[in-house]
Order: sequence, then C-alpha cells, then structure tokens
Amino acid sequence: MALALGACTASPAPDASATEPPARPDVSATQAPSAPVASETVTGAWTELAEAPLARLEMAVAAHDGRIWLAGGLSLLGEAVSEVEVFDPSSGEWSSGPALPAGIHHAALVSDGERLLLIGGYFGASFSTPSDLVLTLEDGADAWEEGPSLPDARGAGAAAWDGERVVYGGGVGPGGVSGDVFALAGGTWERIGAMPRAREHLAAASDGQGRTWLLGGRVGGLEGNLADVDLVEGTLIAALAPLPTRRGGVGAFFIPELGACLTGGEAPGEALHTV
Repeated sequence: MALALGACTASPAPDASATEPPARPDVSATQAPSAPVASETVTGAWTELAEAPLARLEMAVAAHDGRIWLAGGLSLLGEAVSEVEVFDPSSGEWSSGPALPAGIHHAALVSDGERLLLIGGYFGASFSTPSDLVLTLEDGADAWEEGPSLPDARGAGAAAWDGERVVYGGGVGPGGVSGDVFALAGGTWERIGAMPRAREHLAAASDGQGRTWLLGGRVGGLEGNLADVDLVEGTLIAALAPLPTRRGGVGAFFIPELGACLTGGEAPGEALHTV
C-alpha cells in the first residue's frame, strides 16, 4: 500500500439510504469573502515512497515531529486494527509507534506540536456506536493515555490544530450526521457552533494562525457527496466558495503558498486523484 493522506470506503451511517444530501442553508450574510480561493492549476509531481508495513483504510493520519503517523483503521478483511506506523521522510523508512489500546477506525488524529491526539471513531468492526474517547500520546511516551473526552460521541469527523486549540467538526453522532464544531483549549472541550450543513467523512486543514478549513464530506453513501467548504475562525463558522467537485473520504493539508488543499476522495464508482 502506498502512503496516502486519506482513504475511505462507503460505510453505513444512520441515514445512509439518502441519495440526495440536504440543501445547504443560505449563509451568504456570514460568508468570509477575504479568504483566498484557488483559481489556478499548479503543476508538480507526486513521488511514490516506501509502502507502509500494513495495508489499511479508514485510518487516522497526522504529521508530527517531522514524521507522518498512521493510527488504527480497518484491515482488508474489515477488522479494526490497533497498529500505529510512523514514516520518516528524511530516511524514507517506516517504524512502529505505540499501539492503540484497542482497534479503532474512523477516528481523527491531530498534533498540537507537543503530543498527538486521537479523537472519536468506532471500536471494533462496528459502525453503529461512535465513541467520545480522546487518546493522547506525549512525545517520548511508550503508551497512549486517555485525554479529555469529546462533549458527544463522534465518528468520521475531522480535526486540525489552529495554533492555539484543536478544532473538531462534523462526523456521525448517536443521533446521526452532525454539524457540530468543538474546540479543545486549556484541557476543556467546548461547542463553538455548527457548520451550515452537517456532514461526515470530511477533512480539516489549518494555517496554524487561527484559521481552520472544513472541506468536502458527505451525508450517507457516495451519492451524498458534498462540495462544502467552511472556515472556522474564533467563534465564526462561515461558508466559503464550494469545491469544484463533490467528494467525501478526503484528506487535507495546508501550504502557505497555496492555502488549504484537498486531496483524493471518493465518487460513485471511482476514487478521485485530483488535488
């Protein structure tokens, strides 16, 4: 399996039978027109690196301490895995990190610069009961510890570090697909608002200077893919211009020269390779 920033399959959700996502509310009055919107095609090339030791999907991925961390996910047999693998771009080699206490998938992984936080997800092979568990891995530690739990259970949401706090948005909760946005600062989670339209299997990226973008996602199956983009800044959650194509099961990252970038994703019958 080649290194990927995100990977997903269509997974059951409380409203997975929906074929059309709910309409996006009119939020034109709260849009942030100053936020940049990419309008050019940037040329470049991706390079294939060493394969990861374990083939998996629905894993959590984050960059931390100059390395790329893969945690949990589902094996090709559909079993939840607890393995953590770490890729070092400077050497091109993989190593094993401290395993999770149990197999978990559809979690979010984020670095605050000093530790990793694994947020939410589903235990075992189940998709029916999301978790509010937050696990932390301090630098140099050989085991994950429990951190401050989410205010509500979530799976298939997205998280990013905005320079001062962890921002977590969307996902599936006990009541179905959620639009809630939570922030972790000072050891306590708080709900800061909601996205204009609830969604799961989205991605998050931040500039590390207080702005976080929540990109793509879906409601239910692949036919419910969305092109939504929302900006979280302080307590403001504002809708921006949509993506060129609807896509869920995506990965995201931030490059200062380009802004928030989205990679891959799923559409009915195909996996997407555009960035």
